[in-house]
Amino acid sequence: MSDTTQNHGHADHDDHHIVPLSVYITIFLALMVGTALTVWVAFIDLGELNIYLALAIAVTKASLVLWYFMHVKYSSKLVQLASVMGFIWLGIFLSFTFADLNTRDWQPLEGWAPQPVNEYDVDGAAAHGGGHGEAAEHAPESH
Repeated sequence: MSDTTQNHGHADHDDHHIVPLSVYITIFLALMVGTALTVWVAFIDLGELNIYLALAIAVTKASLVLWYFMHVKYSSKLVQLASVMGFIWLGIFLSFTFADLNTRDWQPLEGWAPQPVNEYDVDGAAAHGGGHGEAAEHAPESH
């Protein structure tokens, strides 16, 4: 029998990577520094840069957790590729979101006012106008 069939079809059954405790402590300390940096940046007014800096810190911290605590660093190339692609898609979605937010004109147009929401009474008829629009008022009744 080959080695792969003796291990129930798992070729990499005995290839476990043991991570030294010093790596976990170092990553934990890096995450604590990142958390402190996030809090510090939150109290500084950098304008539009605040959100980008906060997201950069968050992505860095998430990468450390993914890479070391979830052992992606020691996983197969396919798992690493899937993890990296997840971050790339997140970046694409965030860039579209920020592009939309940054190109909006946040000042209302002159003469523009929010439209009131139709309020319905108990019977379901509109409180203002008493009907379901002009078409309903002019439609012939059929009995």
